Amino acid sequence: MTNSRLFCVLLVCLALGTLSLLVAGEPVYDAWAWLAWGRELTHLQLETSSGPAWKPLPVILTAALSLAGDAAPQLWLVLVRAAWLAALLLAAQIAFVLAAGRPRPLRLAGAAFAAICVVLLGDEVTHWSRQVAGGMAEPLLVALVLGAVSAALATRTRTALALGALAALVRPEAFALLAIFGLWCWRVDPRQRPLIVVVALGVPGLWLAPELLAGGRGGAQRAQTGTSDPLEALGWAAALPLAVAWPLALAALGDGRARVLGAGAVGWIALVAAMTLAGFAGLPRFMAPAAALVAVLGGAGLAALLARPVRPSTWVVALTVPALVVTVVGLPGRVAELPHAWRSAARISDSHDRLRELANGVGRERLLACGRLATSDVLVRTALAWELGVPLSHVVSFGKRPRLSGAFVMGPQAQAGLRRGVRDTATAVAHNGEWSVYSIDCPATASSSAAARSAGVTGATR
Repeated sequence: MTNSRLFCVLLVCLALGTLSLLVAGEPVYDAWAWLAWGRELTHLQLETSSGPAWKPLPVILTAALSLAGDAAPQLWLVLVRAAWLAALLLAAQIAFVLAAGRPRPLRLAGAAFAAICVVLLGDEVTHWSRQVAGGMAEPLLVALVLGAVSAALATRTRTALALGALAALVRPEAFALLAIFGLWCWRVDPRQRPLIVVVALGVPGLWLAPELLAGGRGGAQRAQTGTSDPLEALGWAAALPLAVAWPLALAALGDGRARVLGAGAVGWIALVAAMTLAGFAGLPRFMAPAAALVAVLGGAGLAALLARPVRPSTWVVALTVPALVVTVVGLPGRVAELPHAWRSAARISDSHDRLRELANGVGRERLLACGRLATSDVLVRTALAWELGVPLSHVVSFGKRPRLSGAFVMGPQAQAGLRRGVRDTATAVAHNGEWSVYSIDCPATASSSAAARSAGVTGATR
């Protein structure tokens, strides 16, 4: 692809990503945290003691976007959604390249299959489309990984190293595979050695240094849940792409390049499982890059099978037919989940708009009169921190009436006892749809300047 054509493709992706804001325009919990951290980073006031696990690249990007002020959340969504669209095109392009030598219609069929698989990636915890709509990091990660693969196949080593480094700033698994690629480049292309040194030092530094300077290792400790099951992580990896992609991927392994990509996918899966065994969280979306590689190989394998002049071997049929049945049975459900995920995102966006209106109506000073604001809905903590312009640690979540803060959050899902307790002991200040603000006494340990009454927010869960 020429540079001019690539530029046009990126512009189209950005334009479509911008238009998508008309449907839904609300980031999710993690994205709000990155936006808050990015804004703090620009003011050299980064605090990471509270919130999700630290990811360097999203924070670096949101730091740049924070210069746009209140438009930063929408710009982040545009970026992630545009990256997802680019990932679809990259998956199709790589499958097309790997199917070289086959008739063009079959190569196009394989490319379309790869793109469809990426569109329909499954995730029983957080639907793939919801990740795209809410600005999670995995769509961006998949685009970077596939971009690095595409550059490597085109022998654009420097670009592949750069994109791989960016991917490694989103998920640590990418750094392990990048190290292998870097060692190979070190040997075969000495000109890239300065860049390899920069990547080898810079990526770990950006993972470790900011948290150590800003708030200790809170993010790393939060990522270590100690509750994940490696076998469950492996099961998620198998379920993410369409089932038929797996046997089709095996059919593509006659190409040496495909074998390297297959080894990379298996290595990624093994790394996630190993980190899960070590106590880190293991979620389906962490397998998304490996699943995208399987989708690409499945597209190339489809073209290879269709191009064979003789009947496929028994083992290919034995694997493909059951996987095809599973895919056909599950396909309607996956397709139906796409509009549902975006409708859910639109509902959340509307709900959070009402929350922001309410918070602005009550006022920042009153909400933070006791120093911290509490909410019963943990998923709005980061959004409120962004809206109020405070560190994430200033918005807390409790399942009961708070004692350390004058702020309280309670949603429609809250237990009846909690709801009664707040209504009996607090004063209702304002309401807006499903959201309410209550005023409660500041705790006795509050500073003398916070002797007034504080407010809490009640609202809906995601």
